[in-house]
Amino acid sequence: MSRRFDYGTCAVKDIKVTQRTDKTGRAMVDGIELNGEPVKPSNRFWSSLHVRFGFTSNIFRYFTHAEVFQRISEVAPSDKVQWCIERDHNIAPTLLAVTNPKTASIRHDDLMELLEKGDAGEVRYDRGIVTSEHAPRYNPTFQIAGDGFQNKFVLDTPIDGYGRPAVYLSMLRLICANGLVGYSPTFRSELSVGKGENGVAFALERVLGGFNNEEGYSALRQRFESATKSWASVAEANKLYKVLVRMLGTGQVESSAGRAVKGGDGAGEFDHSPVLVKYGRMAGNLTQTYGLTNLDTLSVKRQRTLPAACKIYDLLNFASEVATHHAGETGNRTLQAYIGELISGEYDLENTADQFNDWRDFFLGSEEANETLTSLHKRGRK
Repeated sequence: MSRRFDYGTCAVKDIKVTQRTDKTGRAMVDGIELNGEPVKPSNRFWSSLHVRFGFTSNIFRYFTHAEVFQRISEVAPSDKVQWCIERDHNIAPTLLAVTNPKTASIRHDDLMELLEKGDAGEVRYDRGIVTSEHAPRYNPTFQIAGDGFQNKFVLDTPIDGYGRPAVYLSMLRLICANGLVGYSPTFRSELSVGKGENGVAFALERVLGGFNNEEGYSALRQRFESATKSWASVAEANKLYKVLVRMLGTGQVESSAGRAVKGGDGAGEFDHSPVLVKYGRMAGNLTQTYGLTNLDTLSVKRQRTLPAACKIYDLLNFASEVATHHAGETGNRTLQAYIGELISGEYDLENTADQFNDWRDFFLGSEEANETLTSLHKRGRK
């Protein structure tokens, strides 16, 4: 593994920031030196620095970084910080978080040793966070819509000391090994790590040795069972489409295609990306179905009353398939966040599949859908 992490402590005034002026005359950070070494500051560096000393970035509109850091060193009870640098031979060293040296934390190598002992499944790293997949001790297979599932949990552990480890409930769809993670506050719990030097390691060992959350898993399973009985709304399908388009544009997901669809509205002319083509087959060509050039001409409120040609369960499986097998580390988390948000609340068309066996039946039996369609018809006649 080419990536490695270095740790150390310094006074905040020893962090040197160089600035430049952009075309508008605004001061911009040009670079940072730590102990004389140029490093690339990460977002975690800035946010952790603000938390460590209780200020916001607005202060740099009136004072230079050197002035702020010098003043902190003069008046703060302690101006010391623990720093973490990520090193990879392909990129410049990246400065991750800076934290109070007394804060309980775990270093990367110690964490990897602990995860290996804990028989972790897949282990991933992204921007200061190590994500590992685990199974609870008692873990029978159960069925949803004829598919076999098993309970899992995902552990997010910061290796730079910024933030506490968090556990997210997860399920594994066995037929295709798709992992679906509840990345939302509903299915998330933070670990209490205390203040001792080994507080984080002790908390992790306890979780890895005996984690279970029957109530949480039951709630997660109920949301997936309900997803099999709920038609997806245009709003819910359109949101997934926009996530996919953004990911294609930033290289977070594999694609053999060229550019994304202009407008990003959720159901226009799909480009030749395999991901978007398959999405279109699943959700239907919604702009054509509803006679629109862009779905965003409809308010989100209206979009929530109209059905797509798939169920919520299809959206969940599609998103997890792309996240598990076709996305990079950042893309995986982006799609899992979509899944977590979707399953945390009531679906727009909750349990409508029992009432309408075919999504087209909405056009005859749903009063709200008909109101939206009538509005579209009137708009089209103007």
